[in-house]
Amino acid sequence: MRVALVTNNLLPPREGIGRHLVELARRLPAHGVEPLLIGRAPPATPPGPSELDGIPVRLVAWSGPPPLCHARARRVLERWLARGGEGVELLHVHLPLVPPLRTRLPVVVTVHSPMLADSAAIPERGLEPFALKAYAKLFSSLCEQRWLDRADRVITVSTGVRDELAALYRLRGRTPLVLTNGVDADFFAATPAVPREREVLFVGRLSWRKGLHRLLEAFARLPEGLARRLVLVGEGPLKRELLVRARGLGIADRLELAGFLDREGVRARLARAAVAVNPADYESGPLTLLEAMAAGTPLVSTRTGLVAEFGEDPPLLVVERTPEALAAGLEAVLADPEAAAARARRAQALVRARFDWGRIAAELAAVYRERAERAA
Repeated sequence: MRVALVTNNLLPPREGIGRHLVELARRLPAHGVEPLLIGRAPPATPPGPSELDGIPVRLVAWSGPPPLCHARARRVLERWLARGGEGVELLHVHLPLVPPLRTRLPVVVTVHSPMLADSAAIPERGLEPFALKAYAKLFSSLCEQRWLDRADRVITVSTGVRDELAALYRLRGRTPLVLTNGVDADFFAATPAVPREREVLFVGRLSWRKGLHRLLEAFARLPEGLARRLVLVGEGPLKRELLVRARGLGIADRLELAGFLDREGVRARLARAAVAVNPADYESGPLTLLEAMAAGTPLVSTRTGLVAEFGEDPPLLVVERTPEALAAGLEAVLADPEAAAARARRAQALVRARFDWGRIAAELAAVYRERAERAA
C-alpha cells in the first residue's frame, strides 16, 4: 500500500511536523506501507523527485507570499494527482497550511495545531502577530475546515487539540483519533555520560507564543553561580529581537544562540544541559519536550499541550506562565540536581511506555488499511 504523507514543512525537516513525517516514514514499511513524503523544497533546491534516508520524496516549490504560495503548490499537486500521483493509494495530510486538493483518493488528516487556537495564543504585539491572527481567521481556518470536511479519518496529536477542533471547527459528529507525537527513546538516551553543565536549554523555533521573552526575564533573575548560560537552539523571526532584549537585561554575555542543530546536535546539547525548558504560551505536543524526556534531561515547562495530559504527578516541574514562576522552577531544578535527576528517570520511563514511534506507526498503518478497505 502506497501512502503520500503531505506537509508544507521543509524537507529535510527543520521543524516538528516535518520531523514527525520522517520518523513515521522510517517505520511504516515494517507494517506493509510504502511511504512517499511530499513537502516544501528548500531554497536553491529544485522541486521534483528526491530521496531522504532512503525514503522517496517529492519536493514542491512553496514560493511567494501566502496565500499565493499555497495556490501555486495546489496547482502543482493537483496536476501530479491527475497524472496518477506515482501510484499513491491514500493521502495523509498534515495540517496546518496545506491547501485543499481535489482528489478521489481516501484522505486521512492529522491536525498538529489548529491555526485558530495557535494564533489566538500569541501574546506578542506588532504587525506580524496581527497579520498571523488575521490570516488564520480569513484563510488558514477555511483551508483546515475544507480538509476536515473531506477527511475519511481525522487524527490529532493530543487530546487538547481534539478538544480545540470540537470547539472551533465543524466535525459533523465525528470524534478524532488521538495519535501523539513520538520519540526515538533509544537514540536520545544513547549518549556517553558527561557532566551536566550549568546550562538552561531551549530547543524550538524562535517565534511567537513560545514564551521566549518570558524565558529571558526568568533567566535574568537567576544568579550566575547557579546558571552560567542560556542556550537557545533553533531559528526564527525573533532572533534579533531576543538578542536586543538580552542586552537590555544584562545577560547577553550569558546567552548563546546556537542556531539550527540536527538530531545528533540536539542530543549532544540535551546530554550536557542541567535543565531543558519549555516556556511556551501554546504547544500541542512538542517533539522537543519528548526528546528532552528521553534524553534524561530535567525539565521545566508551562502547562501546554501534552504536559497538561501527564496526570497529577508529572515527571517534570510545571510552572505558571510568568517570569517569576519560571525562574523559581529553574532555580529549584538547578539547586537540587538529585531530585531533578529522579524526575528525569521517571520521564524516561514514561516516554518509553507511551510515546514510542514504532507503536504509533503500527496504529497509523491500521488506520490506513481500514480507510483503504472502506474505499474499496
